[in-house]
Amino acid sequence: MLLGGWLVASTYHRVTRKGFGRGWRDWFILLTIVGILLAFRLMGIRYLESPTERAYGIPFVIAGGELTNGKWADGGVGLYMPLPLLANLAFGIAVCLLPLMVLSFIFHKNQR
Repeated sequence: MLLGGWLVASTYHRVTRKGFGRGWRDWFILLTIVGILLAFRLMGIRYLESPTERAYGIPFVIAGGELTNGKWADGGVGLYMPLPLLANLAFGIAVCLLPLMVLSFIFHKNQR
């Protein structure tokens, strides 16, 4: 989560400084929104851990369920501890912003 937060903050700081045009900021906003959508999509993925247990969320599990008497009883991990939810959001945004970070680094080096 800290790595994702650092990537977002440093990319934002880099593209808002002098020498980067409005297009860089627009791409930052667009990729951040796409990252949030990606994170929610990854949190919606459901998979079986065993024939009687299932989990929701990739790469961090945000909810789980258990098959009892032929019915699934689901419960959220993030209800009382939102860390998995925040970690998935940080992961999704960081994955989408990584190309922009690399390109801004290269652009900044070539500008010097």
